[in-house]
Amino acid sequence: MSNRYSRHELIPGWKQKSLSDAKVIIFGLGALGNEVARILAMSGIENFILCDPDRVEESNLSRTILFRHSDLGRFKVEAAADALRQLNPSVRVDVRSQLLIHGVGLGELRDASLILSCLDSRSARLQLTGRCQLVKALYVDGGTHAWGGEVRPYLDADGPCYGCSLSPEDRSIADVPWSCLDTRPENPLGAAVPSSALVGTWMGMIAIRFLMDMPYPIGTLSIDSSRGTTVVIPQIRDPECPLHTSIYNAIKIDVGFQDTIQKLRDALPKSSEPLAWEPVQQSVECYHCGFQETRWGLPAVESCPQCQKPLRPRTTLELVEVPGNIKLEELGIPPREILTVRIGDSWQWFELKE
Repeated sequence: MSNRYSRHELIPGWKQKSLSDAKVIIFGLGALGNEVARILAMSGIENFILCDPDRVEESNLSRTILFRHSDLGRFKVEAAADALRQLNPSVRVDVRSQLLIHGVGLGELRDASLILSCLDSRSARLQLTGRCQLVKALYVDGGTHAWGGEVRPYLDADGPCYGCSLSPEDRSIADVPWSCLDTRPENPLGAAVPSSALVGTWMGMIAIRFLMDMPYPIGTLSIDSSRGTTVVIPQIRDPECPLHTSIYNAIKIDVGFQDTIQKLRDALPKSSEPLAWEPVQQSVECYHCGFQETRWGLPAVESCPQCQKPLRPRTTLELVEVPGNIKLEELGIPPREILTVRIGDSWQWFELKE
């Protein structure tokens, strides 16, 4: 009698249980993320975290396998999760409709079997690289161009990273591993549907072989469909790359991301000063009419209630002044985040629970 994976199990070295036991995080559910998620779910990976803050637009429908016209306006992660469950009823999906730094905590990155980066901007790819490096998480990065793309497996915790492949000038877009201060939008680039399929297939192939402890390509795969070539380019660790910074000995505390700042303070040693990895909004002000207001939360583009001009947010990384009743998730702190805490002249890391 055949089962869902009986044809897979005829492949020498195939380890279906290794796939079903794996937990995979996918960042970016556009055209590339759609292909990767589909391949992994159909291959038998059952545990996913999907992270993407965007909603399905009509322009997505010509390039994404998991979205339908009825999904317009929905969060991409929710539409993708429903489609994956239809492809494979055994799939369990945790959706995060936030930016990557607010959607997935460092503890989750560290404990994932593998991370797939399907992001469409260099700054986002650098930010995810920095966070993976902090906890030595293993990941596969992919990107597309009009008629091809690239796949970069970073499956050696002490090896090169995405930042190593860039010049210092290119890395300066976001060269601080824990912060993405450059919020200027990048212009979208065109990519043909086959490009996403090609790159996504390679990412899926490498991910599956890695999870089953089978050999996989070492180096960057440069894919050019106009020439019909896939070239493997060696990756070299750059000793000057600032992203190779790691967290050690994080202390687990009985505080979750849905708990309040006050509960966090009570769980930390006295005189602790916890910091966020990304600036949080402390107040807003209007340069035109002088309106000011304390308004804790995530920075957002808002209009002045008096003159309707854009408000300017005032932000901080320091959480010591945040009112005690505000929840950590309201400040963009995700599940199982590892917080940096200043205690006198020293630093320590504390990990949140689920």
